[in-house]
Amino acid sequence: MVNRFFFVILLIFITLNFIEAKNILKRATIDGSTLALEFKNSLTKSDFRANAIKKKSITKYFFDFKNCYLNRRVKSFLNLEGDVKSIRIAQFKKDVVRVVIDSKKDYKVRYYQKDKPIFYITLPGKVKQSAKKSSSKKELKQKKSSPKELFAYVDNINESVKLIQTPYSANLKHNYTIMIDPGHGGIKPGTMWAGYKEKSLVLQISKRVYRRLKNLGFKVKMTRYRDSHVSLRGRIKKANRANADVFVSIHANSISDKSRINKAYGIETYFLQTTRNARAKRVAAKENADLLKSMDKTTKQVLLNTVFTGPKIQLSNRLAIDVQKGVLSSLRTKYKGVKDNGVRGAPFYVLVGAEMPAILIEVGYMSNPKERKRLFNPDYQEKIAEGIVKGIINYLRNRERELE
Repeated sequence: MVNRFFFVILLIFITLNFIEAKNILKRATIDGSTLALEFKNSLTKSDFRANAIKKKSITKYFFDFKNCYLNRRVKSFLNLEGDVKSIRIAQFKKDVVRVVIDSKKDYKVRYYQKDKPIFYITLPGKVKQSAKKSSSKKELKQKKSSPKELFAYVDNINESVKLIQTPYSANLKHNYTIMIDPGHGGIKPGTMWAGYKEKSLVLQISKRVYRRLKNLGFKVKMTRYRDSHVSLRGRIKKANRANADVFVSIHANSISDKSRINKAYGIETYFLQTTRNARAKRVAAKENADLLKSMDKTTKQVLLNTVFTGPKIQLSNRLAIDVQKGVLSSLRTKYKGVKDNGVRGAPFYVLVGAEMPAILIEVGYMSNPKERKRLFNPDYQEKIAEGIVKGIINYLRNRERELE
């Protein structure tokens, strides 16, 4: 009985210390040219990170306060007059409060903690609230969600923020261009099941990948941005003209054998290579169907033989492995039964002629009722996009290490 009593006391003590360790942003005020943030506890340099990014007409200064929660009474400052357009404050993550200063001009930001626990951030000039009417619900929703954009942190917190022209959360050294290829489109719907079309699905996922990469600072292009038809040859031409470093074609799989539609499911990623594997041949034949009609056997063989001797095949294989791993790990954090169908070489004509590592990912089987339902779930799509981005970044990071 005594031991149990002491255990309860210890548990209460630990819980109270844990609660005390959490910080709270209690109040935010603007005093002329300074933003004052009042916290429950004082901050150390390890409690926050800062960064800045310059865009065409605005410079955004970010402050992330870790292990911190936002008091509901703290509001963003919108429609400001002066050199600051707005100051947005939000619970960026479960335990991270983000403050974003949207400045109309570049300036040397200084931040300090003078009257503990008040944290001061300098502004480019005197700032005051505009008499302009409050924003519409739609505008407020957009402004509220915008702090969730991802940017790199400045590792060494000094007195002022270092302005980064090309930020990378991935901490990559080069300014890479990524080409995303949503399969099919326009008059070519791809596979269709229960009223759902492959062309719509892959465009939705591709746009999610595009946004994620763009927010990370990459140069990103897509072979199509809407429901339009682009030929297989036209897709790779666009990638070559853009001098892309990576080409990722996004598709969805299916199987016509009705006796196996509940058994066939999972994710698989392909790179360009000849193969004897029956499954890889079947998938490639489905995706190549449009182009194969206009090519004789000799032309096809000459085209493939030319490409398969190229130096990009090995790099494409490694990119495929990284993307496959990325998607699987991302989905499995939330969804059960995600099947790994592996990485294979296959003769996909959409990859022919690529001057960069190029892959094709089949994100799942639309013919499988359970997987089809998941594929059109926005959250599931977001997890796929997250995994593709992680895979691309991992591949690029490993290549940089090799070339050092």
